[in-house]
Amino acid sequence: MAIRLNNPKFVEKAPAEVVRGVKEALTEAQKQAEILRERLQTLT
Repeated sequence: MAIRLNNPKFVEKAPAEVVRGVKEALTEAQKQAEILRERLQTLT
């Protein structure tokens, strides 16, 4: 996801709704990663 957004050609040429979808998916993945990190902290 992040790799696509780091590619200027992808961001320039892809339809706006595709770019928006990738950004939303990345945001959700980041939220889930943070939740998992927090849960991991409670286990250690």
